Amino acid sequence: MLRKLKSRIRNSEFLLMPLLLSSTLLAQTAGATYMIYGRVSLPDGSNASRVVIEVSGPLGFSRRGMTDDTGQYAINDIPRGRYSLAATNPEAPEQYSERAEVELSRNSPPRVVVNMYLRSRARVTPGRESTSTGVSVGEAAQHVPRTAQKEYEKGIKLGESQQYDKALDSFNRAIEQFPEYFQAITQRGHLRVSMGRFAEAEKDFGQALELNPQYEPALRGTGICKIREGKYADALKDLDQAVTMEPRDAPAYLFLGFANASLDRREEARAAFLKALSLDAVGSARAHVHLADLDLKENRNNEAAAELEAYLAQVPNAPDADKLRVLLTKIKSQQPKQ
Repeated sequence: MLRKLKSRIRNSEFLLMPLLLSSTLLAQTAGATYMIYGRVSLPDGSNASRVVIEVSGPLGFSRRGMTDDTGQYAINDIPRGRYSLAATNPEAPEQYSERAEVELSRNSPPRVVVNMYLRSRARVTPGRESTSTGVSVGEAAQHVPRTAQKEYEKGIKLGESQQYDKALDSFNRAIEQFPEYFQAITQRGHLRVSMGRFAEAEKDFGQALELNPQYEPALRGTGICKIREGKYADALKDLDQAVTMEPRDAPAYLFLGFANASLDRREEARAAFLKALSLDAVGSARAHVHLADLDLKENRNNEAAAELEAYLAQVPNAPDADKLRVLLTKIKSQQPKQ
């Protein structure tokens, strides 16, 4: 029976790819207040650390927050209403974001994602050098035209709202206007991954790495594509390099764990899954399922059950939640009665 359970959970891994490649799955629970959280990116696509987030709303509501070293922020206890968010960089005053609008209503999830993207007034004109110390060398060398950058930002927002075809058009226009725009090429690759167009995505990641061999999101992307192709050893090389360059990239650790697990490198897989959870417990929730798989392989039924319970508590409406609940029940039935 235990062998059948192990086979069943391994078979469920065919469901892994769409779950990993989708955006974060959040539990939909009601609440009187909400959290707004997300990531702020510098103009070159890297993490915007120590950036100020301002939230303004009805009746004079105003609250401020700051991003951490990974560009992440979270602002809690926000009541229902319509809010406006903006990001500014104290270390580079010429960098700013367009205001983002969000409506928090009865039908909103308790955690609402708002990602923002800084642009630099110092370099919106093609061919003009930026003099800000807050702008990276790669960014300063690019001279991205403002129209291309706006298409890039538009593409990201459309992708986040799952308007994939429109997002693809925006990325294509950005790249047509600036063919060396490796950030846009990489984002187009990740969009194509979400669309299931892995062959085209892999070409995008390869093109981006030709322009910037050290661009971590492209390394993560090519690792994802190699996992899809079953080239787990090759994927490990890319993903290892990605987490070395960006040690707080939770999705990269999640895929790194999956690649290691596929090669039966259990210790390495477990370490990667636990690291992903430590960095982003919500976005990396699927790691609990893979940790359960590792536990079953080592006949640790109690630990496997605990991992599945943790996942289902966090993501009760996951696409395969019913199958996982059946599996959990069977695992528990094999446990000795107290």
